[in-house]
Amino acid sequence: MNEKIDKLAVIEIKKEAAKMIKANTEIRYGQAIFNAAYAMFPCATNQLRNTQYDCYYHDDRINDFLTKLINC
Repeated sequence: MNEKIDKLAVIEIKKEAAKMIKANTEIRYGQAIFNAAYAMFPCATNQLRNTQYDCYYHDDRINDFLTKLINC
């Protein structure tokens, strides 16, 4: 999927993250959000990997991650 990341795309990312958590209750929300975003937008997500916005290890960064993803 190589399209513009907008608020609707963020909703889809959140839906996919919820599915991931339902399938694997051991995964944290930040991990699920990052993985769902990567599945849909790998290039944009990679730009945020290992930055102050990366939410994979820090759930408190989810909102900043999604906001920054829209602006990529």
